Amino acid sequence: MLNIVSSLIPVVSKVIDKALPDPKEQAKAKLLITKELQNAEFQKEKVFRDFVVAYEGSADQIPKFILILRSSVRPILTYVLAGLFIYGFLNPDKINDGTFKMLYQLNVISLGFWYGERALKNLGLNIGGLRKK
Repeated sequence: MLNIVSSLIPVVSKVIDKALPDPKEQAKAKLLITKELQNAEFQKEKVFRDFVVAYEGSADQIPKFILILRSSVRPILTYVLAGLFIYGFLNPDKINDGTFKMLYQLNVISLGFWYGERALKNLGLNIGGLRKK
């Protein structure tokens, strides 16, 4: 949703430039419009967050067992996939090639999910910045 605000700011700036001749008034109007657009976007996000909390419940309302279960699913899945891949690598005669290739692909997906963005940031690529454009 921030993309909508970012795309509106240049259009509004051009309108302000044509409507107001004084540069100081232009700067004030641009600042005010930018703040209002960002505030409107924040309100939309707040409504969505409030909906999610109302639908799923806040952390203090959810049983501790469910919180532990929800927070452990991805790590356990990653450990299982990595363990199966290592087992297949160390015992090539017990796992056929198709299964080993599938485990490799699942590990690439899983590890890419966990560490992909961090690796790209370390390489100097900002994925978050690409999403905003």
